[in-house]
Amino acid sequence: MILFNLLATYGLAFLINESDGPWGIMAWIRNKLIRNKYVGTFFYKLLDCYFCLGFHCGWIVYLLSAEKPQWNFFILYALAGGIFSLILDATLMRLYSQQGE
Repeated sequence: MILFNLLATYGLAFLINESDGPWGIMAWIRNKLIRNKYVGTFFYKLLDCYFCLGFHCGWIVYLLSAEKPQWNFFILYALAGGIFSLILDATLMRLYSQQGE
């Protein structure tokens, strides 16, 4: 179950950061958030870093999957989601760059 939640965390982070989504909805939302003059810098930095994005996706996935959310697991899932997203993204980028050689 935990591995499934970690994969869901990376999937959500990938959807938010890389995917355009159906009909370009995710790209449209990203552009609107980044171009906002009040919070654009925050969202640009958030979407640029897979650790930050994975952290926030981790606690979101935990809240969606837990029957009775507990504070300690909330933090644990957030941190695990961040590091899992960072490591998995780095691994996939390295594999992708080696494939092009």
